[in-house]
Amino acid sequence: MMALLPAPQIGESLDTSWRLLELPAGWVVALIILPISLGIALAAYRSERLGTGMRALLVGLRWLALLGLLTILARPVEVRSQERVSRAEILILADDSASMSRRDAYSGDAQASAALMGILGADPGEFTRAEITTNLLQGQLTEHLEQRGYDTRLMRFAQRAEPLADSTNLTGRGSATHLGDALTSALARARGRHVTGMIVLSDGRSNGGLATLDAAQEARLAGIPVHTIVIGDTRPERNLLLELVEVPSSVLEEDEIGITVRVRGRGVMGTESIEVVLEEVSASGIGRTLDQARIQVNSEGQRVTLIAEGQRTGSGNNERRFRISVPPLSEERMVDDNQVSATVRINPERIRVLYVDGYPRWEYRQLKDMLLRADERIEAQLFLLSATPDFPQEATRGLDRLTRVPTERQALLDAYDVIILGDLNPWAISTNPALGQEFVASLTDFVEEGGGLCVIAGEYDMPKAVAGTEFAQLLPVVLDPTGSLAFEVDASVEKWPTLEQPANPHQIVRLHQDPQINQQLWEGPDGLRGFYWHFPVRGPKPGAQVLLRHPSASLSGSGERDPLLVAGYHPAGRSLFLGLDSTHRWQFRYEHRYHERFWRNVIRWLAIGRLKGGDRRFQLDSLEPEYGLDERVTLEARIQDEDFRPLEAESQEVHLEDPDGRRSTILLKADPTRPGVFRASQDAGRAGNWRAWIEQQGKHLASTQYDVVLPSRENSNPTPDAPSMLALAQRTEGVAVTPGDLSPLLAALPGGQERREPISKELDDAWDRWSTLLGVLALLTLEWILRKRHELI
Repeated sequence: MMALLPAPQIGESLDTSWRLLELPAGWVVALIILPISLGIALAAYRSERLGTGMRALLVGLRWLALLGLLTILARPVEVRSQERVSRAEILILADDSASMSRRDAYSGDAQASAALMGILGADPGEFTRAEITTNLLQGQLTEHLEQRGYDTRLMRFAQRAEPLADSTNLTGRGSATHLGDALTSALARARGRHVTGMIVLSDGRSNGGLATLDAAQEARLAGIPVHTIVIGDTRPERNLLLELVEVPSSVLEEDEIGITVRVRGRGVMGTESIEVVLEEVSASGIGRTLDQARIQVNSEGQRVTLIAEGQRTGSGNNERRFRISVPPLSEERMVDDNQVSATVRINPERIRVLYVDGYPRWEYRQLKDMLLRADERIEAQLFLLSATPDFPQEATRGLDRLTRVPTERQALLDAYDVIILGDLNPWAISTNPALGQEFVASLTDFVEEGGGLCVIAGEYDMPKAVAGTEFAQLLPVVLDPTGSLAFEVDASVEKWPTLEQPANPHQIVRLHQDPQINQQLWEGPDGLRGFYWHFPVRGPKPGAQVLLRHPSASLSGSGERDPLLVAGYHPAGRSLFLGLDSTHRWQFRYEHRYHERFWRNVIRWLAIGRLKGGDRRFQLDSLEPEYGLDERVTLEARIQDEDFRPLEAESQEVHLEDPDGRRSTILLKADPTRPGVFRASQDAGRAGNWRAWIEQQGKHLASTQYDVVLPSRENSNPTPDAPSMLALAQRTEGVAVTPGDLSPLLAALPGGQERREPISKELDDAWDRWSTLLGVLALLTLEWILRKRHELI
């Protein structure tokens, strides 16, 4: 006899049963053994005189004794089997793609809304699809699976499936939905396990990867039914999508603010007329209408620019918050994309400009007048190199008149935001060559620390004098070191520049909000006066942006028309190259209007690195203006001490405000390789407009903003795909349900689907047990006693 088995472990069972190892076939037992043994028992008492009852009793005892002996010959054994019991597993796949962050209004579907309200305890329109999924996983579905003895393995998926420890960790940030890939990934994890079913909670809108039905075929071959729960309002979609196209990050006080949005319509038959409303939002969240426009919306999208008039913000208020919205269409379900928000930094300080030119050309005279009289928010100091020593250099009232060009680094950083250089040689700004060298070196530091530099080409020195020098590194164009291109310019015919992007012009060259009118101003003979002369360059540097080009000339040999206005970007500052000296001619037909607007745009754009914060030593930027939900946001701060040297500190605290107005803080760590630079990254968070700012003692020192958007594939068609979910379930012999009615799914999961795998088996013979022998002897003894009593012995 084998040793006793150890006690069963968790997940194991010990079963006991009896078997007859030498038992003949059933027909032998029924047709031969039982009749013969019964015949022998009957024959033993055939001739005895007994009553019927006693005869039957004695025959029965004899037959039982014979059967007992025959049973011993058949080798009875006690079988003890140890088995590993595997509980049935259900894989639950929860969609965590960006479309699950949407809210469905369920308007017009009272039955679905009421059913969901019973589950959620509140209006389902207040919950995202991911939140509805979490509620289902924490409620009736999980309770049923536990009661029926199922083990559940929770996974989430977007482009692939991965384990999910807690259903509350669903974020709805995945950039795409690859349902087929998620199914095959889950099936791979199920190999070798007792998986009896899968449950998919999703809107079913797969937009990449393996075809869903191909993955369903794999599940069918594996014998695993896939049950589906469609999350979201499945009715045909009608939806308005509002997108923020352009908004300035910072403006001067009293500047008007143009905000451009695009409105797209889904499920719109033909065109529908809607009202786009621009509101200014107060600190208490109350909106005040500033502008509105009625447009015809269609599936292609319609751009519209709304204007917020300039105003004084008052002390302590250095930003304006706006909300742009469109009313929902009839039966529109997803309304969370019907509005966008924007925050614009208002800089009440004046922009400080230094303008140095070589001689009093017309460009100098008109620009000088504009700087001194046109805008009270601009403070300017001017220096004319050709003037005699006793000439009183000009400056904004209240500022000191310069007696020489400032050359020290500290002087430029402390006193100016923008420096404009005309037709001059920067090394010749003083009779002392050392001061010229210092001026060029200080200009480099000035731009690298966030200042703006504008160079206006001239026929004598600029930029010919700087070709091939370190100063040329500050320019956004590649200069011709030989200077030969300048001799090929035809200055005998008036020409008009062409916009590089007329449909979406850069803010510097946007003189009118209407793109068509703006293009006519620049390119048509009925618009601004044209130019005769320009300074040709080899082309823009990598990363630079061409704003205006020559209408025909291509003197560089590159095949592209000569750039006339080029914007350049440096790590903190900006530079601008103007290859014309004739902007003063624009006053011929329109007086000062567009000449002043152009130069205000130039100065504001160049000064943006210094205008982003209330303190010019602080700068805060988001590395990208827009992030997807699945991306990480990176914030970077550049901070200088009181001497305009990189700040030496380990970290910098930054305040954040999410689209719902909730505030938090993030700690930016110092970059050990870049003095004065602090950086941190975090998950994108909720879709919408985010603000970040540096604050000390209640004062905003620097700020920035960025948008978190749904990935384009997830946003292209977020309507739940109920037919695909139904086809998936049918292909695998599963069931498809909605959150409001889970009863068919619960009925398909009755429980009792454990798997038993034998571990070991023991046989214990019963023939050599005393109990067996005593049992047979007891029968024979009882028969003997009865025979004795009836005198049969």
